[in-house]
Amino acid sequence: MSDTFTVLRDCLVTEFDVPADRVEPGATLASLELDSLALVELSLLVEERIGATVSDIRPESTLGDLAAHADAVRAAAPVPVPGPAASTTLASSAVS
Repeated sequence: MSDTFTVLRDCLVTEFDVPADRVEPGATLASLELDSLALVELSLLVEERIGATVSDIRPESTLGDLAAHADAVRAAAPVPVPGPAASTTLASSAVS
């Protein structure tokens, strides 16, 4: 089970009161009885806690699909490159 799926499971159990035994990779969001507002809230939680924007969450999506999509989005995100200020700070710290 991926870390992303674990975060999704925890969100569903704690924020949406979904019974933990119903949260499995093959479960659809519809089968967990999440309405359209809950899907929007879940997409915001995924962005906040996982760092992946998943604006196209559909009721027929499975949790496994959602976790895989979030992982793919994160993997495709560009890696931040430290700017000149960060390099200066690191250089200053190294000299001290």
